[in-house]
Amino acid sequence: MSNPDAYLLPPRPSGAPAFTLVELLVVIGIIAVLMAVLLPVLGKARREANRTFCLNNIRNMQLAQVQYSNDNRGYLVQAGLAHGQTTMDDGVSWINTLQRYYRGSNVESNTATNPSITVRCPSDVSPHWPGGATVPQNNPPGYRRTSYGINIFLDRELCPWGPGQEIESPPGGWYAKITRVRRPSSTIQFLEMAYTGPFAGADHPHVENWAGSNPAADAATMMEIHAHGGRPRNNDAMSNYGFLDGHAESLRFSEVFRDLRKFNRFDPALAR
Repeated sequence: MSNPDAYLLPPRPSGAPAFTLVELLVVIGIIAVLMAVLLPVLGKARREANRTFCLNNIRNMQLAQVQYSNDNRGYLVQAGLAHGQTTMDDGVSWINTLQRYYRGSNVESNTATNPSITVRCPSDVSPHWPGGATVPQNNPPGYRRTSYGINIFLDRELCPWGPGQEIESPPGGWYAKITRVRRPSSTIQFLEMAYTGPFAGADHPHVENWAGSNPAADAATMMEIHAHGGRPRNNDAMSNYGFLDGHAESLRFSEVFRDLRKFNRFDPALAR
């Protein structure tokens, strides 16, 4: 029988060199360099994945809107979640009326407190979700229920004006039905709401108030216009938008709005 000790490695000489401090520091330095290179790449990949996931959410909501219109004589969904001291009927909000149609992959429901769907963008770090702080300046106090909102020009109750800037709105609103919109593929319907401030709990912004010298800054108080890149409160801010024909895009603010009366893809009369 062979000696099992013959297969053992010889003992290391007591004077054999080990890692020196310099070699150890070199290895640590290499690892640090690799991390410095890889972390931004991984961060960018994660942001891109979040943007794509959010686009899919919006696209699903737009397709749900198409189905809703088909079942409801062409009518469009409405807003219903209030902001500030305003009072609205949240029962008519799209997060309720689209629930039976929406088939997104990022749907959260809390049937104990809210039977409606809550659609959340993976980039949404708002502190006002349930379990956090209530939305400021809202009465009664409440929490964020969705990352998204709809364009009020397409709301039968909230539409600020119609073609030609007429003041009086006819019964049912100017764009209550999808058939009343000339360019559905250019007209925005879904958008991303601001993470903080009074509009964090709402499901619609007020586009008609973006009439100042810096529309991007005005819009940023109501929408998260830089949810997916660009500078906050700036024309190069990037966010996701859904269009009435069912498609969704990532666009800079300057690509959707420049002037209330001239380049405004929220206003169906100006969308192009």
